[in-house]
Amino acid sequence: MPFSYPHFGSLKYVFQSLFQDLGRKDIILPNPPSNKTFQLGARHSPEFVCTPFKMTLGTFLESIERGADELGMGGGHGYCRFRFYWQVQKLILEDLGYDNIKWVTLDYESALDILLQLKRVSVGLNTLQTIRVLQKTWVRNRLTDITDRQLYKYRAIEIEKGTAERLADEVYQMIVNAKNMRQIKKLGRNIPKIFEEKVEVDKKANPLKVVVNGEIYVVLEPALNLDIHRRLNELGVITKTPVTLRRFIDFGERLNPFKKMDWQKANACGVKYVPYRLGGETQENLGDAVLYKKQGWDGLVHLYPFTCMPEIVTRSIFPQVSREHDMPVLSLVVDEHTGEAGFQTRLEAFIDLLSRRKNGN
Repeated sequence: MPFSYPHFGSLKYVFQSLFQDLGRKDIILPNPPSNKTFQLGARHSPEFVCTPFKMTLGTFLESIERGADELGMGGGHGYCRFRFYWQVQKLILEDLGYDNIKWVTLDYESALDILLQLKRVSVGLNTLQTIRVLQKTWVRNRLTDITDRQLYKYRAIEIEKGTAERLADEVYQMIVNAKNMRQIKKLGRNIPKIFEEKVEVDKKANPLKVVVNGEIYVVLEPALNLDIHRRLNELGVITKTPVTLRRFIDFGERLNPFKKMDWQKANACGVKYVPYRLGGETQENLGDAVLYKKQGWDGLVHLYPFTCMPEIVTRSIFPQVSREHDMPVLSLVVDEHTGEAGFQTRLEAFIDLLSRRKNGN
C-alpha cells in the first residue's frame, strides 16, 4: 500500500529517514511543490481556506496520481485550524472519486499518539523499536536544523556562489544515510566544521542578520515562501529561523525539565502582548522580535498565509513590539497569487532600510 505525505522543506529528509527506519519500502516521496501543485490544490479547495491547506492538497493529488493510496498528515487538538485539514481534505478527495484512501494522522501534541501511530504503520516493529526510531528521528531533525542554519549563514558570505548549497545537499544525504545513533550524533558534532572547512568566505564581509518567522509551514516550505532564505542570502544577508518542527517531535528536549526550548523562551517574552493562546505561533513570533533584538540581529521578516487568523493578529501587534524594542519588522502575506516581482522588491527595500540604519545614514 504505497504511502506518501506532504512536502515540508528540508524536513523531507527527516520524514524519508523515519519511514525507512520503520521498514516501509513503499514510500512515494513527495515532489517539491510547483506552481502547478499550488493551482491544483487551490482549484479543489474552499477559496478562503488556509494557503498551506491548498498546497498540501495539491501535493496529495499529485502523489495519488503516482500511485499513493495511504496518506500521512498531522492532526490533533491544537489551537490551529491545521488539525482539521485532513478531515476536510478527505472529504474533498472522496468527492473527486478517491474513496479508498487510508489516512495516518499524528496528534503532534501527544507523544503517545505519535508512538502508537508510527508503530501501526511500521513493518512489524515492537514498541521499544518504535521508540528508538522516533528518537533517531528527533535527533535527525536537530541535524537538519543545524544544516539549515549553516546554509543560511555561509550562502550569504561565500566567495564561490553555490558552494554552500551543494555542500548542504551532501550533508542532508549524510543525515539520511546515518544508520545508528552513534553515527547521527557524530555527524551532528561535525556539521559546523564541515561548512567551515569547505566553504571559502569573504572575511571582510559585515553582513546584515535577519530573522524569518511566522506560520510554520510557510516559513519551512520554500515553494510557498518563494525561497525567501535564498533571496535574502543572495542579497548578502545572513538569515535564521527559530521556527522548527522540533517543538513538536523532539521529546528529548520537550520532556527534559532542565531544558528550556527556544520557543518557550520566545513565548515568555510574547505573553506580555498576547496573554492567551490564539493558535499558530502568535506569542512565539512576537517574542522572537524581543529576543533577537537583544542578540544583535538587525531585523525580522514575518511570513503568514492569507486568511491565517492568528498571524493576522500577530501582524497587528508587531508595530507596537517594533517601536518598543527598536526592531524593524516586515510582514509578508503569501498565497497562490503572490507575485515574485513584488515580493522581491519589498525584500530589497527592507534590506536597504536595514543597511542604512546599520551604517548610520
